[in-house]
Formats: sequence, C-alpha cells, structure tokens
Amino acid sequence: MDSSLCYTGRMKTNFDKTLRQGSVVTHLAIALALVFFCGCSTVSHLTMPASNPGNLPPLKVGVYADNGPSGIGAVEWFRLINGSPEMELHLLDGEAIRNGKLDGLDVLVMPGGSSADEYRTLRPEGVEKMKAFFRAGGGYIGTCAGCSLMTDDVKGRACVMPWKRVASEPATMFPTFNLNEKGAAALGLKAGSHVFRYHGGPFLEPSTNVIADAKIEVWGTIDAEATMKGKVKTEKKMYGSPAILGGTFGKGKMFITSGHPEYFNGTIYIVVAAFKYVTGRDITFPARPRNPRSIAVGFLASGIQGVETAATALDIDAEKDFDLVPIDMDGMRQRRLDHLDVLVLASKAPLKNKPMQGFIREFVARGGKVVGFNAGIKALPPGGIACEPRKGTVEAIRKFFPQIQPGS
Repeated sequence: MDSSLCYTGRMKTNFDKTLRQGSVVTHLAIALALVFFCGCSTVSHLTMPASNPGNLPPLKVGVYADNGPSGIGAVEWFRLINGSPEMELHLLDGEAIRNGKLDGLDVLVMPGGSSADEYRTLRPEGVEKMKAFFRAGGGYIGTCAGCSLMTDDVKGRACVMPWKRVASEPATMFPTFNLNEKGAAALGLKAGSHVFRYHGGPFLEPSTNVIADAKIEVWGTIDAEATMKGKVKTEKKMYGSPAILGGTFGKGKMFITSGHPEYFNGTIYIVVAAFKYVTGRDITFPARPRNPRSIAVGFLASGIQGVETAATALDIDAEKDFDLVPIDMDGMRQRRLDHLDVLVLASKAPLKNKPMQGFIREFVARGGKVVGFNAGIKALPPGGIACEPRKGTVEAIRKFFPQIQPGS
C-alpha cells in the first residue's frame, strides 16, 4: 500500500494577473515601504496542470516541510510553488527524502527556519541523498536556514559550499545588497542595489576546506540595513557578508540566499530569476486577488510540524471565501490579529512565548476565534476548538460562520 499522502487538484485558479519583473527602483520602493507598514514516509503531491505557454511538462519541485522550516516564508513557499502553472508541488519530509523521493524531481526548495532542525530531521542519510540529487543534476533553492544548512565547518551542516556561518541577527530588517556582475549575468537582473527581507539568516565567511563537486561563488553582498532596532553590532560581520551565492554542485545548479525574497510581491522577481537559473525555465507566479474575501484566517507559522501542517495551510488557501494570512510574532506586535476572524494554531509555539499568549488572549477577548490541530491543540486558549488537520480544520472554521456559504 502506498504510504504517501496524495492530494491532487487545481488550487487558486481565480487569478487573472501574473507577476512581472519591474524595475529595481520600483521593487526597492515597495520593499522599503513594507518596513513601515508592515513513522512512515510522507510526501504530498499537489499538482497544477501543465498550462504553461511552451506546453512543457510541469517542473517537479520538492519543498521541505518537516520540523525545521518555520515562519511566514515557509508558508509562502508552499503557496508560491502550488500556485505556479509551470510547477508541480511535492511536499517532503525527512523520511521521504531518505526513502528516495527526490528521484524524478527537478528542484528542491529548503525554506527558512532552523537549519539544525532541518539537519536533524533529514539525518546524515537524508543529507547524502540530497547531495546525490544535486550531483546528478537536481537544482536547489535555499533561503535563510536553507542557506545555513549548506554551509561547511560545523557539525550538523551539509558541507555543500566552502562557507561557514559566523553570526546572525534575530531582528527583522530590510537590508540592501549589492548584486555583482557575475550574479547579474547568471540571474538576468541588473547589477547594483536590491533589497529583501532578512530575519535571522547567516552571516558568512569563507572556510578553509576544499569541497569536491562545489563551484559556488558570491553573487551579492549585504551593504546597508534598515532595522527597527537600530544598527547591527559591527562584530557580527553583517556588512560585506554574502547575501546571495550561486553556482554548481556536481551537475546541479544552486541559488542560495541568507534572506527571504519569497516574502513579498515586491521581491518575487528574485525568486523568478532563481528558478530561471537553476532550471532554465521561465516561471510565473499568479498575483493574489485584491478583493478581500469573507473570512480572514490567520495561520500561526511559527513551526511547521510536517507535511500535514503544510497541506492544511494549502487546504485553507484553496477555499474561495477564506483569506489565508500567515502570521508570526512580528505580525502580532504589528497588530495584524486585529484584522483576522480566526487564528489557526498548528504548533505549541505560544506555550513558550508569554507575549504571544497575551496577544492571543486579547484576540479572543475581542471576539476572535481560535482553532488548533496536532501540537497546536496544546496551546489553545480557553474557548479554543480542537480539530483534525486539513479538511477538519476547514470544517471547524466554517462552523463559526454558518451564514457564509462556501465560495460566496
């Protein structure tokens, strides 16, 4: 019996626009404005039809969705890949990779979160399977923790590139980085200043090791910052640290970044360029509709607990009258809970975070509804509702709004 969790269907088909690469100045302005405004192997296949202009078969893209990936960026990766007409999304956990589920895929995406947890759930056997995938020609896109995972010189790293992590910064910021001529040529972008969201990514220095099969070079370095907490201490070696690295490992092409270009529409052009580099294919990501939907559903993204958690987020996203809003502690501080109707807890993160508990209590006191599944059940506030994942979560949310018919 096949132990994989399969879910095939057209998702988010009501988009009528596609993202287009704008000017660097436009994207810089948009992103800067955001500073101020804002036991069995499990693999899930979420398939989009191959409706791309060249009638090419969809790229098969695996996104890691075990313990390790965390935060809004991870949820956005699931949504981006699932929404592209040129891609077929495969959600993978560590055991799936150890059991050979990378075979036949074109690209592996490793989201941000905790590189230590990513390594722990992959295990050394999974890391070796991953490296074999690259050597054979598989592409790699890694952001934040997905960058740290590839580093060298520390136990618990994949040792794919001759760079080591020397520091990081927990504050959210929007640094500019300078894309050099090599990076610009490889990615088809303009050389010079670009901007992206940063949150906890590695600051890197070269290691002294020679890594067989690796030909990875720096394409862009961090040269300025914009943070709500003042300047980063100079000893953290942020300035001049690689923001983007790229090149090859064996026959596979790699795009690696310490930041989060997947977060905002204003920096998706970097993601488009990354896929063009690693696959040679032109990719589109449908723009999200501007019209607000009936029910705003917050999804606490602090800790992806496996494929089932990722699939639940996508099930919510597929509902035409639900607005899926990934949220983290930064979003709570910015009062984003004020604009939500329901909050979904998929992990027990609030149990370890008293300020987060306080924000959730205030949300409930104002009439907000909370549901939780899997580990999130442990963190439910008084009045919160425990539910099953995936369609069980969708049904639990709908019970709060019987007057709203599905698809209305």
